[in-house]
Amino acid sequence: MSITLRAMTADDIEQGFAMTQHLKWPHRREDWLQAQQLGEGVVAEEDGAYLGSAIGWRWGEQSATIGLVIVNDQFQGRGVGKQLMLALLEKFPGCNVRLHATEMGKGLYAKLGFNVTGHIQQHQTRALAAVPQVAIPTGLTLRNATPADADLLTELDHQAHGMWRPRLLNHLIANSQTVLLQDAQQRILGFASLRRFGHGWAIGPVIAQNLPVAQALVAALMQGLGGEFVRIDTDGAQPLAAWLETLGLAQVDAPTTMIRGTPWSPQAGEMQAFGLMTQAMA
Repeated sequence: MSITLRAMTADDIEQGFAMTQHLKWPHRREDWLQAQQLGEGVVAEEDGAYLGSAIGWRWGEQSATIGLVIVNDQFQGRGVGKQLMLALLEKFPGCNVRLHATEMGKGLYAKLGFNVTGHIQQHQTRALAAVPQVAIPTGLTLRNATPADADLLTELDHQAHGMWRPRLLNHLIANSQTVLLQDAQQRILGFASLRRFGHGWAIGPVIAQNLPVAQALVAALMQGLGGEFVRIDTDGAQPLAAWLETLGLAQVDAPTTMIRGTPWSPQAGEMQAFGLMTQAMA
């Protein structure tokens, strides 16, 4: 029988969850559901057997991300991953496509036109011991985000990495704790979200004008998380990692950032992405 590809549905989540459990990835069923609902997944099958899957997310007209690319161990070496990737790339013609590669996947992605642009650092602690004090920069105030903030947060998010993610921002405001810092003129200088993910809690995205703002946002979201599992994924080029280490969030992984197309370059003085939503969605 030949390999066939089809669109992923919510009914496939259990198979995807089982594969990530086998690989000891932290994703819960709820994390899979969120990824599937916000993206476009592809499943590879052969004679009724579930070979693997991958999910892509379109973020506006020019940007997309790909993640959760998984092939069942029994079917490795048969080009399943390549077929999944090609099927997703067909959905994003002309887009700058970003992914975060494991060592195993880097060779395939390079053959498909992806170039290495950096790396991200996964920091986590199984039990947060050092809950930081919230040091809000002078002149700024902290508040919870509301649905009325969604359009502006989407614009600030876009400044940081070039992706238009209104569905994601509306989802985060409605379903997670999202805080922002604003000045006396009510200009927003950064925002961040806290949500359930994997083994406990994840903080991200963290979008801020500078490091002190990013630190204040993260510290605010850590209040009440003493003793909890906490994870933050940060760009290796950003200075947040060293501070996370002082809080006991050790680096446990460093996937490679690869882009097919033109990397985004934030303008001077605009927002920076200090923390990712997830390694898959970026």
